[in-house]
Amino acid sequence: MRLLRIVLLPILLVTICFFTVSPAIAVNNTLVPCSKSPAFQQRKAKAPDTYYFEKPFQTYSSELLCGDDGLPHLTLDRPERAIDIAIPFAIFFYVAGFVGWSGRAYLQAANKASNPEELEIFISIPLAIQSFAQGLLWPLLAVKEFLSGELTVKDNEIPVSPR
Repeated sequence: MRLLRIVLLPILLVTICFFTVSPAIAVNNTLVPCSKSPAFQQRKAKAPDTYYFEKPFQTYSSELLCGDDGLPHLTLDRPERAIDIAIPFAIFFYVAGFVGWSGRAYLQAANKASNPEELEIFISIPLAIQSFAQGLLWPLLAVKEFLSGELTVKDNEIPVSPR
């Protein structure tokens, strides 16, 4: 009897969880297809009659959902829509980090040189290329410096304005 409880109870719970509970689906009540939105139709009617306005309005009215303001909105209710946002965000985040890390690496290397002021004004190409190479690996270098304590400073090392 005890063996049946140990074996059957988990099987029963898994069966109830996965086969009897219906998935929750979010229903979008505020957005309507742009082709049926009166505010979107007004915007479309007021737009200049050129290719640069005509094509986007045709695409929006056939594919996207509009809000009360008549503007198309991108809903993230399906995984393929979430990817449409996640990939550009990841690319932007990586490029912004690359630029910042490369500049930081260049300034740190320039400060260790014998003439740091000159290297800040006149860019050293070999040093810049080395800094760009470091910038390509910035996520790994940031984690390494954070874990070692090089990335942050102690609170007593931060200058405070005397007011």
